[in-house]
Amino acid sequence: MIQSDILKEKDRIQTKLSRESTSIHEYLVRSQLAAQEIAATYGFRLHYIELPNKTHRQMDTSRTVGH
Repeated sequence: MIQSDILKEKDRIQTKLSRESTSIHEYLVRSQLAAQEIAATYGFRLHYIELPNKTHRQMDTSRTVGH
């Protein structure tokens, strides 16, 4: 398998997020936070679509990725 620096970093972050998360929901929230931090580092913003009739669970964001 080809392993570039970016793929190695992706694997490192996925492993870190998996270790820190207690559920798939928490993993996805942490993934989104990490993506937003990376986007901010490079000077752009991510935009997500709002889906109708979907309930949203809130996660304790006092523990953010990288802090």
